[in-house]
Amino acid sequence: MKLESHVLKMKLTPPPVKKHMLRRPQLTKKLKRLTDYPLTLVHSGPGYGKSTALSGYIRTADVPYAWYGISSQDDDLFPFIMHMVYAIRQREERFGDSVLGALQQEHHAMRDSEIYRLADLFLNELTHMSGELVLVLDDYHNVEHSQEIECWMQYVLRYLPDIEPFRLVVVSRTRPAWDGLLALKVRGEMMELTQHDLAFSEEEMEVLFADNYEYPLTKAQIAQIYEKTEGWVIAIQLFWQRLLVAEGDISQVLKKPLQPMDDLFRFLALELFHKQPKALQLFMLQTSILDLMSEELCDAVCGYGGSQDMLKQLNARNLFLTQVDDRQYRYHALFRDFLIGELRKHTDLYILLHRKAADYFTTQGQSDLALLHLEAVGDSEQAARLMHVHGPDMIRRGHLEQLLTRLQRLPSSNKQQYPSLFVYEGDIYRYRCIYDKAFQSYIEGEHIASSHGDVITQSLSLQGQAQIYLDTIQPGKAEVLLLRAIELIESLRGEDVAQAVRLYGLMAENLVNSGRAGEAERWYERCLAMDPRFEDVLLESRLRLRTGRLLEAKKVLERAKRTDEQGLSKALSRSHREVGLLLSLIESYSGEPLAAKASAESGMMQGIRLNAPYVEACGWMRMGHAAELLGQYDNQVALNCYKTSLGMMEKLDLPRGKAEPLMGLCLLYGRERSMDLALQYGRQALAETEKVSDGWLSSFIRIGMGIAVYYAQQWEDARDIFQDCLMRFERCGDRFGMTVTCMWLASTAFRMEDDGAFAAWFEQSLCLAEEGGYSFLFLQRTLYGPSDPQQLVPLLLEAKRLHLCKMFVSSLLFTLGMDHLIYHPGYTLRIETLGAFRVWLGDQELGEKDWLRGKAKELFQLLVTKRQRPLGKEEVFGMLLPALDEKSANRDFKVALNALQTALEPHRRARSNPYFIIRIGTAYQLNPNAGWNLDTVEFEERVKEGLESDHAEEAIHALEQGLQLYKGDYMPERRYDDWCIEERERLQVQYLRGAERLAQLYEESGQYNKSIRWCEAMLQKDVCWEEAYRLLIRCHVQLNNRNQAMKWYNKCVTALEQELGIEPMPQTKELYLKLTDTQGNVTHL
Repeated sequence: MKLESHVLKMKLTPPPVKKHMLRRPQLTKKLKRLTDYPLTLVHSGPGYGKSTALSGYIRTADVPYAWYGISSQDDDLFPFIMHMVYAIRQREERFGDSVLGALQQEHHAMRDSEIYRLADLFLNELTHMSGELVLVLDDYHNVEHSQEIECWMQYVLRYLPDIEPFRLVVVSRTRPAWDGLLALKVRGEMMELTQHDLAFSEEEMEVLFADNYEYPLTKAQIAQIYEKTEGWVIAIQLFWQRLLVAEGDISQVLKKPLQPMDDLFRFLALELFHKQPKALQLFMLQTSILDLMSEELCDAVCGYGGSQDMLKQLNARNLFLTQVDDRQYRYHALFRDFLIGELRKHTDLYILLHRKAADYFTTQGQSDLALLHLEAVGDSEQAARLMHVHGPDMIRRGHLEQLLTRLQRLPSSNKQQYPSLFVYEGDIYRYRCIYDKAFQSYIEGEHIASSHGDVITQSLSLQGQAQIYLDTIQPGKAEVLLLRAIELIESLRGEDVAQAVRLYGLMAENLVNSGRAGEAERWYERCLAMDPRFEDVLLESRLRLRTGRLLEAKKVLERAKRTDEQGLSKALSRSHREVGLLLSLIESYSGEPLAAKASAESGMMQGIRLNAPYVEACGWMRMGHAAELLGQYDNQVALNCYKTSLGMMEKLDLPRGKAEPLMGLCLLYGRERSMDLALQYGRQALAETEKVSDGWLSSFIRIGMGIAVYYAQQWEDARDIFQDCLMRFERCGDRFGMTVTCMWLASTAFRMEDDGAFAAWFEQSLCLAEEGGYSFLFLQRTLYGPSDPQQLVPLLLEAKRLHLCKMFVSSLLFTLGMDHLIYHPGYTLRIETLGAFRVWLGDQELGEKDWLRGKAKELFQLLVTKRQRPLGKEEVFGMLLPALDEKSANRDFKVALNALQTALEPHRRARSNPYFIIRIGTAYQLNPNAGWNLDTVEFEERVKEGLESDHAEEAIHALEQGLQLYKGDYMPERRYDDWCIEERERLQVQYLRGAERLAQLYEESGQYNKSIRWCEAMLQKDVCWEEAYRLLIRCHVQLNNRNQAMKWYNKCVTALEQELGIEPMPQTKELYLKLTDTQGNVTHL
């Protein structure tokens, strides 16, 4: 589905302007100032010429503009944002790509978080426009009742003043009730035009009648008309129409008594209407039910030809008709209301015309518009029939809220006629994850269909009930319902092949859910036998996933993802089967945490877009898996994700949905060595999966429990759990699960020093991994692998020694860069130096007692700081033991070195060479090839990447990542040691350079508050960093906070004088001079 096909181009064009348009100098003068304000509000009652005045001005002024004429059908955020983006694209061709990407699928009932995300994308796009632009939102009152749109507008307005080249004009019949308007007005960031500004003055009326109407009037006559109309444009036009009808007798027109404005309009319109030819009167009445009129539509409704001539006559007579484009017209809203009021006096005709319009729109495939006309005349029977026929199409197109609202309005008697309507209602509730209501609707549909003898709808009702259990993965309950539905549809002996294929596919999926892959394959083959074109990529992918064919599953899902991105997918929730959710799980299995995080976010956003909380909850648990694998997060992030998912499942009353996040908690606490807590969560998860006969997930939960027992060093218990898992995976036919289990069995045997069992289990694991493409299990951190993948290196080295799977093992060791080793400690050394000094052996942190001696820790800190080269013993003596003689220093050095080697490698075999600290002659160095992780290295890499990037967004991302790693100064406990000072100062300068660049980028993109935050952070590190002061001054000026800007300049002067005894640089002083020049243009600071 291409989004552009949903854009009505005529809405993006301002109303046409008549050739002889009255010049209004006072109004034009005010309109010229709209480019001086971020926001301009134009509001008045109907008939004041708001749109005409703006259209006339921007068409003739030298102002780049975009126009969006909002209709009442745009009262959903999706069409509102989409039309706004395409309006701006008329000027900026590539504008809004990121916004349109987020809108690839239609959606309803967005949550605030998703609205704000879309608003952020929109605002970011605005900052990258090539030049200034005025966007006019005309007729905003048509959508002001939409909470989503109001939420969007209020959020955008909050940041609107920061976007210099962009100006927004909102035209409405009412003044928007937005919270921030008062603040904008006080700060001089908003201009407001009301009916007082739009109303004609007596002088303008005099010119209008003399020049445009060619009917000059005396000042007294003008005064009388002004008294009656108060300058109301449409009332003035009606007076002119009455003058034409009265054949120029002004005295006759002025004799009429004074009336309120609304009454005056109705009176004048009625008089004008009755002066028209009967044929034209009838045509106006007949077409008043139409929002937009075309020749073909009017002919169909009126029942005769010649509509185009009638429309041209109306347009020529200026009878409150607006030509929208070369084919379509619409009446002025007030005049249309008047005409409908007149038409309602002829009840039969009113009903007949709406039915004709409904028939026309039905034949055109526009069921939504057809239903509007049927509802207007209360024809619920016909509306029910129409929904019975077109309901599935409306659901496929994502018009769930519209259909549900109409279904709820139907009388029960009409719904009883069409049991399929209960099925549609159930589908909508199911897509919204309101499962209790969905179930009620399906059951009611089943009972009514059964009483009607409607086998197909009865089968669909049973299918819907089964799909609730498929969505929530309860295969035992789903199977009973599916078998009943299949029995019914097969009783028709091939009458509905498509329905039979759908049910066979669902049965295959259900068998996948229960871990019976072989049976699932056979049902899938039945689908293909009945329909060779049958394809269900999500079923295919899940069938492959649950049988361990991860690479095949991933390819299928990536193909489906491309289809989604091209807009060809349906705008409906797929529950836990969302492409992003399935991809995220596979990526966590295979150790791709960044990709898993992005896919989980995609699935979660899809759930929010489609108002499907179960999908969102699944996104949170998959995000938890990714967070567990990402080294940059502590476990609190994963914990929060899992608990958020559990909370949502609890609210939805879906116990089965809790199983996977509970499994995630089991894995998390197991790796943290909290065995009791891990097993508690594991047992809770198992209770849910075994209740619904999901043997596959149950097996993975057991792996998590086995891992917890393994890390508690209860080797025999761990072995028993893993052996049980292996048998279960063999029954499920999941070779990936078998590979993981054999790997843990081998690791357990290695710890138990059971050489025979180790060789057998590890060889089986290696063979399965090579065959299934699971080499990632040994190369990176994966969801079911060890917390530190280096734990497997000693196993690989032992396999190499035993000649197990020689080629595969050699390739793994080569990929790891460890093919030359004969010993490895089995973990990664992780070192933190910024803000505090901490060291981890894998996921076990060294405590103070583990260092054995203080000098051992200090020696390691020295070797980390001077890691680029080997340090001779004499250098070490001079830096760490300067007060001792050579003999004493040598003795203490050896003691410290031995203690350090023991602390870093407590289980190193006797007489084997140390791995992390290597000796080169008489010098020592932190082994550069040992694969340790040091926070300063990543910090410098990210900051360097950000400083060198030519792309603002990439630079901001890299700098944010790098600067977050700077939790404080380098090794603060060694702040007074000479050997540490140079490194500390070097890293602090790197931090300041990175923060300065980031603050500059935020200033350039109009994100002044973020820039201010980083400037203040810089000054906490170096109170004399002068560029930070300059940025602060400029940002506060842009935020119209001149007083704060002055304060920062004064702070700069004081700091430089007190710390360095110097004055600010010339460019800083120049900023101050511009600041104090009240006539200066602050935007040039």
